Amino acid sequence: MAAPRASHLIVIIGAGPAGIYAAGKLAEAGHHIVLVNRDIKPGGLAEYGIYFTKHRMKEGIRKHFRRILAHPHVHYFGHIRVGRNGDVTLDEVRALLRPSAVLITTGAQGTKFLGIPGEHAPGVYHAKDLVYHYNNLPPFSQRTFLIGQRVAIIGIGNVMVDIAHYLIHARKVEEVIAVARRGPGQRAYTDKEFKAIAANLDVDDLRRELERIRIRLEAIGEDVEELYRELTKHVNTPPEEGPSPTRFRFRFLCAPKEIVLGPEGRPSALRVEDTELVRRDHSIVAKGLGTYWDIPCDTVIFAVGDKVDEDFGLP
Repeated sequence: MAAPRASHLIVIIGAGPAGIYAAGKLAEAGHHIVLVNRDIKPGGLAEYGIYFTKHRMKEGIRKHFRRILAHPHVHYFGHIRVGRNGDVTLDEVRALLRPSAVLITTGAQGTKFLGIPGEHAPGVYHAKDLVYHYNNLPPFSQRTFLIGQRVAIIGIGNVMVDIAHYLIHARKVEEVIAVARRGPGQRAYTDKEFKAIAANLDVDDLRRELERIRIRLEAIGEDVEELYRELTKHVNTPPEEGPSPTRFRFRFLCAPKEIVLGPEGRPSALRVEDTELVRRDHSIVAKGLGTYWDIPCDTVIFAVGDKVDEDFGLP
């Protein structure tokens, strides 16, 4: 006869998809779980990071999470920030509960910028904060975001697309410019997500932009005409929210170096350095060319990823 498995108390900090999934698996194995979360509601980026109009996707995920959280061995505690400057430190959690193990599933909660002049001025925001705002996560939902009419977004991944989606269809600003230090061939967004804003792509401006950098693209063997076809293949896809007058534009092969501020201390331009693409090992990197120019804008949003929150206290 097999001996019964030992049951352990396990603390999981962070109730996003990873934390909730781990809680479910460990509870099914007979362990008792204390699930501690910074936010009141569980779900993490599945709750607050998915674009707010994707109701069916969100509700499907919530249903799955509710089933896990209803397990009698899972004990959820929300609105508790763990960290050196939080409600409780990691060491205090371990001393109070004396768990067999602590699982950290908080993700990268720190805000990542580029360290350029002007990045902390009024009118300059991090994408994560704006995503939390339009998804109604306190305290971000109560903050005022002074968005102008010409918005530069640094980065060309799916987060950029979500921010552009919001600016185009919810804010209906005049212009959104996605700024990338590398080229169109290195774009990180998916076509599935880009469909939501493809109808607003200024195709004439895109043609001019690709001609501007044609020599640098062809220098590494990239086909400009093929890139144009790839970038414009969804421009005739009608957006679900209906038409918007916003112009969406790309600026490739330019690395942000400074946010130029106007008389009132808000952005008046994003100063960038021309780059070229260099093949290095199995990757393509951007190399600065030492020439600079300005992209006029009145708002700048960083969509360059996140970093680990150093306040958390991990060694």
